[in-house]
Amino acid sequence: MKQLFGLAINLILLANLTAVSEENIHQTTCYHRQGNQLVNSQSCTVTMEYDHPENGLNWKIVTRSGEVHHYRNSGTGIELWSHLNRAWVKVQQTDWFPEKEGILCWDDFCADWRELPLD
Repeated sequence: MKQLFGLAINLILLANLTAVSEENIHQTTCYHRQGNQLVNSQSCTVTMEYDHPENGLNWKIVTRSGEVHHYRNSGTGIELWSHLNRAWVKVQQTDWFPEKEGILCWDDFCADWRELPLD
């Protein structure tokens, strides 16, 4: 009976974790930052997942040319998944691009965030 009760609790917890995780897909425009200019403008798809059980806010940006930028913010700062190192690395600079309303940058990669939800 205890094993059956434990199994039921585990299934309920797993169902709750799955229900909490919510994924949203959006289209926007992405850029690369070169000094004080935005270059290489292209359409991109942003997949956002709120309340990810391990990653907090989790978002992946795929550009039309196939670049993949996978970020997370688990409460300790924004991190980027390094495909080369197969590990999360801290983003050094997160800021709004000067004089371009709604363009959010993580180091040298930027996306138009006006149509994307921030919360």
